[in-house]
Amino acid sequence: MFHDGNEGLHIPVHPSLLWCTHVHVHTHTHCLAAADDTATPTHLRQPHSSQLNNQTTHRPPSMAAAAAGALLAVIALATCSSAAAAGGGGAAAELAAPAVSAVYVFGDSLVDAGNNDFLPAPPAPRAVPPNGVDLPPAVSPRTGRFTNAFNLADIIAQHVGFKKSPPAYLSLTPLSSASLDLLHGRVGANYASGGSGILDATGNGTITLREQVRLFAETKAAMLRAAAPVQGRATLDGPDGLLARSLFVVSAGGNDFTAFVRGVPLSQAPEFAAAMVAHYLTYINPATSIKHVCVLPVQELYALGARRLVLLDVLPVGCLPCQRATTADGGCNGDGNYLAELFNALLRAEMAKAASVAMPGLSYSIASLYNVLSDIIADPAMAGLREVKTGCCGGGRFNGEVDCGAAGAELCADRDEYLFWDKVHGTEAAYRRAVLAFFYGTTRVAEPVNLDQLLREQNSATATDAYSSM
Repeated sequence: MFHDGNEGLHIPVHPSLLWCTHVHVHTHTHCLAAADDTATPTHLRQPHSSQLNNQTTHRPPSMAAAAAGALLAVIALATCSSAAAAGGGGAAAELAAPAVSAVYVFGDSLVDAGNNDFLPAPPAPRAVPPNGVDLPPAVSPRTGRFTNAFNLADIIAQHVGFKKSPPAYLSLTPLSSASLDLLHGRVGANYASGGSGILDATGNGTITLREQVRLFAETKAAMLRAAAPVQGRATLDGPDGLLARSLFVVSAGGNDFTAFVRGVPLSQAPEFAAAMVAHYLTYINPATSIKHVCVLPVQELYALGARRLVLLDVLPVGCLPCQRATTADGGCNGDGNYLAELFNALLRAEMAKAASVAMPGLSYSIASLYNVLSDIIADPAMAGLREVKTGCCGGGRFNGEVDCGAAGAELCADRDEYLFWDKVHGTEAAYRRAVLAFFYGTTRVAEPVNLDQLLREQNSATATDAYSSM
């Protein structure tokens, strides 16, 4: 059970990802406390009494039935139409040719395509078997992904015309076809690292978000060097033009809540969330940061050329199997969902202001994992799923107490019917439903525009370059 106090929150700690993660955290509270509280919406500055009382019985937040029903109908219909494509690795590639020049991915294990395979383990978490059990054999000799098959980065990439996520950056070797594609602005790269967070202190042994952006800055510099002999070509053919026609995807935030495991009291959640958002926005554009937060200079994505951006919000962490396992009645944990709601609301508000004031030419969409998964939990049958509480792979109560792949873990056979793969990650089936909603849903699940609208906003008549096979 969670409890408020100077000792922080009692949460089961284990070596996986998101909220229930064992992460070595040294929270710089003197910087975090300096966040400008005026950036926090008034109704979110303190926990609601309903969320702090009877916490073990808190359910997903109430929602408009019509909006949720419409979303689930979209998911159900689109899932049926794309089910045949879901086998064999070519799922959901709805376009004959890529709709973007490349895809660049940043963040945590929801989108990591294998970078952690190249990091020392421990401390960095590894996606050991049976992770990847349903991946096509041709994808990779490693699993790399913290789910049973394709993850959110793969599925988003498939929807814009690629076969899967761009390759993990650490997997690239000099003069390989993937490295040459990257140098010439084709396909892209995945810099994400399972266990990482927005704050530098999150994710011991992982590639921090700051470092991921720095690696992309090195990529941009290499692209410019490679293009130097042909600078006379039209701008659209150069690195900046190619990057402007690319898609940037970021998933971050959930792992940073482990600071509450280490002693940050829940009463400081509004200030902590404000600091998280301030740090996050500096990786997009430093001019957008909330004042007084201690942030080191970074080469931000906007200055490096990102003009189409997708931010995934934090999912309902209180409903993860590892959190249900801590409650007396198996319900969602109110404090976990409160933290996610707090961060997500701030991210929307601050990103909207930042984009309008300091980032001309940027088109973006905040894709709501929180709302999509909450709606599925509320009505799994409409979404075509059967099990939304228990993880497919794991052990203990709700399969939320034993890591997938550890001794004593069990693996379900009907993985397409589960929302959760393990105690913290979704299944490919869940991710496919989420991405369909991100592309075609209302502003409840993707705002200010959905991903289909985002691509149409900036797609021009300019022909794209030829693309090599991934």
